[in-house]
Amino acid sequence: MSEQWYTNKDLFELINGLRSEMQETRNVIKKYNGLREELGVVKEKVERIEAKTEGRKSVAEAIRLWGGWLFALVTLVVLLITKI
Repeated sequence: MSEQWYTNKDLFELINGLRSEMQETRNVIKKYNGLREELGVVKEKVERIEAKTEGRKSVAEAIRLWGGWLFALVTLVVLLITKI
């Protein structure tokens, strides 16, 4: 009943194998965390660029929508001043 399944040498080799696998796992986790941080930075940059683009688009649309009215108002003022 007190028969050992593994020798001490076998157990030592198994534990060393597990240690190296755990070290590899730690390295992979570190790389993953670094990539997550980089992804967060890139995501923020993309959001800023999209916000700028959206702002420019809304300004351009406002100019397009109200540009005619502004031109008409300026023309009316110029005509009224030249009549006087």
